Amino acid sequence: MAVALLGAVTVALAGLCAFGLRRRQIGLAVGAAVSAVPVLWLIYRFLGPGVGGSVPGPNGEHIAGTILFLQEAPFNNVWLMVVLVWIQTGFAMVILSAAIKAVPSELLEAARVDGATERQTFWHVTMPTIVPTITVVATTLIVLVMKVYDIVKVMTAGNFGTQVIANEMWQRAFTELNFGLGSALAVVLFLAVVPAMAFNIRRMQRADA
Repeated sequence: MAVALLGAVTVALAGLCAFGLRRRQIGLAVGAAVSAVPVLWLIYRFLGPGVGGSVPGPNGEHIAGTILFLQEAPFNNVWLMVVLVWIQTGFAMVILSAAIKAVPSELLEAARVDGATERQTFWHVTMPTIVPTITVVATTLIVLVMKVYDIVKVMTAGNFGTQVIANEMWQRAFTELNFGLGSALAVVLFLAVVPAMAFNIRRMQRADA
């Protein structure tokens, strides 16, 4: 019964996401997709290991069935992503808020005088104006995600299918003292970050030209 109810909620959220994409309401689509993640996790728990409660021990006693969020793949990676998103939300909000407030009021007034609604004004005036800022924030976060280390190191140490390049580099070089492999991983990480950095530099050069 619970799985059927959760399945219906998932279908409803999927329909809401599709509706948002058709109407070009990206916020609605993304919100529905994000809301579906915990529902999918609950379905997985119901169909798989259960949702907690108690489990029988070796002598027949009842032992608390603790949910080990960070040890159960693949959703443990989702919880790590949630932590990273929460940490970076403030940075992104401050930068984007400043960019939105810097949009010339003359442009907004002209759009309203021409009969544009608030939604049309936002998507056709504000958004094109702050695209450079969005690009900077996006490339910064892409570089951050590529070299993420601290969250994985502190929460799982790379175990349970959550390993990343930066943590692997640290373990090989400073735990196993395999400096050759550690240096190779550092070079791979650097080469992975270079395209995002080059794109951002080229964009700034075109903006200054």
